[in-house]
Amino acid sequence: MELTIHAQIEEEIFYPAVREAIKETDLLDEAEVEHASAKDLIAQIQEATDIDDKFDAKVIVLGEYIDHHVKEERNEIFVKARAARDLDLVGMRDQLAARKEELMEELGTMA
Repeated sequence: MELTIHAQIEEEIFYPAVREAIKETDLLDEAEVEHASAKDLIAQIQEATDIDDKFDAKVIVLGEYIDHHVKEERNEIFVKARAARDLDLVGMRDQLAARKEELMEELGTMA
């Protein structure tokens, strides 16, 4: 769930703000495609009724996607975001934390 929430708040808040603040958005396009692939794998893992070889493979590939995604964010996207003059990263951090809390509460009431 945490991974799904993380992806959702990035897509709702972080990516749109960074997209407006930087010129090169190819990395953001790639990140959004990576999110879609990760969400698809997460759904397949959650819906699995049998633990088989493909289940293990899906978990491994999801881990590899996430490792790759995190490296790109740290080494490229975050660097560009920090360099953007019109981006309020502190304010965005607070928005991200508030939205994460909202989503966690929603999930808590659904469980």
